[in-house]
Amino acid sequence: MLEDLYIRVPLERLEAEAGVIAACGAGPEVYIPAERLRLITPSGVTALRRLLDDFPSHTVHAPFMDVWPGVADADVRGLSLEKMRRTLDVAAGLNSRLVVMHYNYDPIYYRQHFCGWLERAAEFYAALLDGPEGPLIALENIADPTPYVALQLMEKVDRPRLVHCFDFGHHHVFAGISFQEWLFYLKPRGHIHFHLHDNRGGSDDHLALGAGNIDWQAVKAAITALPCPFSVALEPKSAGDLRAAAAYYRQHFLPAPGC
Repeated sequence: MLEDLYIRVPLERLEAEAGVIAACGAGPEVYIPAERLRLITPSGVTALRRLLDDFPSHTVHAPFMDVWPGVADADVRGLSLEKMRRTLDVAAGLNSRLVVMHYNYDPIYYRQHFCGWLERAAEFYAALLDGPEGPLIALENIADPTPYVALQLMEKVDRPRLVHCFDFGHHHVFAGISFQEWLFYLKPRGHIHFHLHDNRGGSDDHLALGAGNIDWQAVKAAITALPCPFSVALEPKSAGDLRAAAAYYRQHFLPAPGC
C-alpha cells in the first residue's frame, strides 16, 4: 500500500507536471481551486479525463477556502454544498478515486454549540454521499488538536464512502497528541488517505520530506502497522520540491530507487 502514491498538483500545473509525476511512479492529486472549478465545462472534464487516463488512478483535492459544512447560516451552508457537489460531480466524471475535503470546524464559534455544528455538518456530507456509488470523500484535519471532531463526524454520517485524510504536516504544527495516539483513537477500519509534507513545527510550510523535522521513519512504522488499506499523497509546495519529495519517499519508504 506504500506504493499507492499520489502527488498533489494544482489544476493549472497538471498538464506541465503530468510527465514528472508519472516518472516518479505516482498519480496526481489534482487540486481544483474554487475560481477554476466554476470554469470547468463538460468538454473540459472530457479533456482532463483524457490526460488523467494515462495514470492507473488519481485523486482530487476540493476547494477549501470559505467552505463551511456545519455553519449555522443556511445560505452560506447551501453555497458550500453546491461547491462540493460540483467538485464531486467533476471527480466522478474523471473517474477519480477519492476527493479530499476540509470540514473546517471553527472552535472559536462552535465550541459551545458543537452538537448543532455536528448535526449540520453530518447532514451536509450525507447529502453529498446520497447513493452507494462515486468517489470516496476523505475528511482532512487542519488545526485539530485531536481526532475528536473528525471521528464524531464520520460516526455521525456513518457511510462507507466517508473516510479520513490524515495530514502529518498539519498534525506536526497543530496537534496536542502524537500521531500514533491519533491513529489509535481513530481506529481506522476502512480506507485512510495520508498527506505527507514536512515542516519544523512552527508553521504549515509544505516542505519536501526531509527538509523539516518530522520523524518519517516513525511515520512509516505507524502507517504500515495499520490493519486497513491506505493511500499516500505527497504535498510539495512548489514544482521544484516535487522531485525532491518523491525521491525522499522512494528512498525512505520503498525499496525501489528514487525517481
